Order: sequence, then structure tokens, then C-alpha cells
Amino acid sequence: MATLYLHIGTPKTGTTAIQNFLSLNNKRLKEQGFCFPDFGYRYFRVGEKRNAHFLIYRRKCKPDEEAETRRLEDERFFEGLDKIKELTSTYPNVILSDEDIWNAYFKRKNFWLFLKNALLERGIELKVIVYLRRQDLLVESYYMQRVKTKIKTSFKDFLDSGEYSYFKLDYYETLKEISNSVGKENLIVRAYEKQQYEGKGNTLISDFMKVLGIELDEKFVSPDIVINTSLHGSYLEVKRILNEMEYFHKPTWSVKYLSMIQQQAEGNYSISKCECFTNEQQTAFLAKYKEGNAAVAREFMNRKDGVLFRDKVEIDKQNDVVKQYSSRELVLICGKMIELKTKDMEKKLNNLQAKLNEANRKLEYANRPLKKKITDKICKTLFKRKT
Repeated sequence: MATLYLHIGTPKTGTTAIQNFLSLNNKRLKEQGFCFPDFGYRYFRVGEKRNAHFLIYRRKCKPDEEAETRRLEDERFFEGLDKIKELTSTYPNVILSDEDIWNAYFKRKNFWLFLKNALLERGIELKVIVYLRRQDLLVESYYMQRVKTKIKTSFKDFLDSGEYSYFKLDYYETLKEISNSVGKENLIVRAYEKQQYEGKGNTLISDFMKVLGIELDEKFVSPDIVINTSLHGSYLEVKRILNEMEYFHKPTWSVKYLSMIQQQAEGNYSISKCECFTNEQQTAFLAKYKEGNAAVAREFMNRKDGVLFRDKVEIDKQNDVVKQYSSRELVLICGKMIELKTKDMEKKLNNLQAKLNEANRKLEYANRPLKKKITDKICKTLFKRKT
């Protein structure tokens, strides 16, 4: 029986890196009986390599358009499954990936059981792959990303708002629901921690490939690494304050220069580098998920010790209150931003001036009398011959 490996995230666990690798190495994967297909489906603000998005896509629409919209979406759902069936005649293993499935599968009623049965009807077995990140680190990462765009609320207010609950952080309950439909033996749970990665090189990619039963070799190509730098500490605070101005609601030049300044300051301990949680917040937050995480480790990863995440939880004795950044520190960062921006503008202005000078020179030459041009060319030709 053919197998569909469905990678469902979770968000903030390197899903884009995995998708880029699979896409870049699709030819090599096919040689080993695996396929990472592009069905040609495109969705607004959804990367084209998230090739499983058609399984859960639900467009907002007016009440009178609901029936027809859902009919078209269901039509695409079954069309995609039929395309998978066609692929399995050549490739016994098909890989689909979309991190939004973890949070949005409920958009389709009885999604997991329905999907499993629809695939079985087509002679395909379903295997679900999910990576889990420690909840406090995921929430911090999400908050940092939101500040990079536009929010101006403090981390405490962000926690109180419960916005992060979108991520379904009670991993045990969600995994239990999935396993009840697809079977525990068909649910592959991995921890998003470097020390837990397996395979050649102990990377996220090698770990994912080992799940598929593929050993990395020199024929696999690594994509160009695009580093999405997270702002932290005082750099994050500068961006949060700037977000009070509408101009900075989008990741404008400010994020670019803040990232550059932050990287240049690494190792400079006069610059604060704290995380978002205070000790008290972090302890209370993680306590909510302690039992569920232990149950995940025991039931879905066969770990008798009940340890899901092995990275040490760093407790800073000085980080027991909300960090207050000095005005001097924040102003200096803004000053460095202005300095970098000014230098870039001067460089661009000099380049434009050089191009303008060259254009004026060509224009001046074009406006010279034809007789003068001919004379100049004759003189140049004669001079070259003599030399």
C-alpha cells in the first residue's frame, strides 16, 4: 500500500526550512521512491511549498455564497487526493506539508477520520508527522514576530490577552484527538530541539529525513539559508515603541537595521539581552503544560521517564521583574539605526550622481554637431594607426 506522509508543523518548528529542502531535492527524493508534489494550488499569503494547504483551506465568504464556496473547496479537496493517487502509481511515498493544519484542521468536520478513510479508499495509508516546541519558547518566538510587524503591547499584556492560544499548546489533547482517528502507530511525534535530532549531522533536516527512512548523502543539496533574525532585549523594545507610529507597523527598514546592530553587538555585554518571560511568568506558564508534556513523552514517544523537552529551562535569578531599559540604551540604538540608514542613503545618492554624470556626458556628446563627431573619429583612427 502507498503511503502519504503528512507533515503538519507545528508552527515555529522550522517548517519552511523542511519545505524548501524537500522542494529543492524533489528529483533526488523521486529516485528513492518519494515525491514532494506541487499541485499548482495557490492561496493568498500561503507559500507555494505548503502543498497540503488544500486539505484545510476555508475561505471567508458572505452567507449567500457559503454553499457554493464550500462545494468548490470540497471539489479541490478530492481533486488533490486523486492527484496523490495518480502519483502513487509511480512513487509509493508522497510527502505533503503545511504547518497550519495543526491549528486549523477543525475547519473540516471530523477531519482526521474523514481524511484517513478517503485515502484508504484510494489505497493510501496515512502517516502524520508533527514537531513540538517547548511552549514558552514558541510563545516568545510568536511575540517577537508580532512585534517585528506591528503590535505595541508589552509581553505581559500579550500573555494576558491569550492571543497565543491559537497555537493549541495543550499538545497531549490535540495529539490524542489525532491518534484516535489515524491510530497511534501512524502518528510520528518529534521534539523541536537540537540535542534530540537524529540522522547524519544531527540537524532538523536529517531528523526529518530519518523519519522518512532516508539517509542524507552528498547528492542532496542544501538550500541557501535565509536567516530570519529574531529581535530580542533592547532591540525588540525599540521596535515595540516605534510601533506606536503607523509607519513602523510593517517590517520596514527599521527591522533590517535593528537586526544588523544586534548582530554587531553580540558579545558586547553592555547591551541587554533578556528574554520576554520573567522567572515567575515562565515557571507558572510551563506548569500548565507539565503533565500534558509528560503524557506526550510516555504515550507517543515511548519514554518511560516522561521527559518531552530535554533542553534545560534557564532561570535567571535577576530576571524576576520586567526588564526596564535605560533611555540612553534605547536612544543609542536609534542613533545607530539613523547612522546606518544615512550611510546607505549617501551610498545610493553617490551611485545615482555617478549615473547622472554619465548620462549627461552621453547627452552632451549626442548634441555635438555631426561634423565635429566625424572629425573626432578620423583623428582617433589616424592616431591609432600611427601608434
